[in-house]
Amino acid sequence: MQEKSIIQIIKEGEGLTTEFKRTIDSPFKIARTLVSFANTSGGSLLIGISDAGAFLGVASELAELKKLEIATSKLIEPKLTIGIKSILLDGKKVLQVEIDESPDKPHYAVNEKDMKIIYIRVKDKSIPIPKLLMQGETDADLEKLLASRHVKTLITYLREQDSVTARVFSRIINISEKRAERMLHDLAEKQVLLQISRHKPQAFSLKWAK
Repeated sequence: MQEKSIIQIIKEGEGLTTEFKRTIDSPFKIARTLVSFANTSGGSLLIGISDAGAFLGVASELAELKKLEIATSKLIEPKLTIGIKSILLDGKKVLQVEIDESPDKPHYAVNEKDMKIIYIRVKDKSIPIPKLLMQGETDADLEKLLASRHVKTLITYLREQDSVTARVFSRIINISEKRAERMLHDLAEKQVLLQISRHKPQAFSLKWAK
């Protein structure tokens, strides 16, 4: 398969395998992004590009590289190898960081409290996986829930849509709205879903799915 050019990547915008950064805020934050790509499908991180895809360039290439070096050498376990290219776009220097899906996954990102957390990509976000859901540590009830036809249908829907309400969910799987609401709250408690609005109608998005 032909490799995409950086211009093609920018035109397509942020998503599962692409993220733009004006600058690296901190080694801790960038470690999460790198880990999420490595733990999912790999991807491209472009530094010096706005969220809207504008070419901003980096103020100091060395400063950005130092933060990447700290992230990869000290804040990711097991160690992760990345590829870095420096590219000129309209006279502005942009860093293209390539991360392959890792054969050594899962990788952990070390946070500011020295905790190790696994991140994955969900749409255009780097999302933490709760400890409950790490390899083989799911409880029996959750395993049963994730294997159910209704929950599989919900997960498929949320991979295409940003959120779901109890009313919409009830119509999709043909159950009562009250039962759908209980199921959504149960999945949120088990940290499979993320409740994104507290007011009525409550909406939920996908946090993680097996």
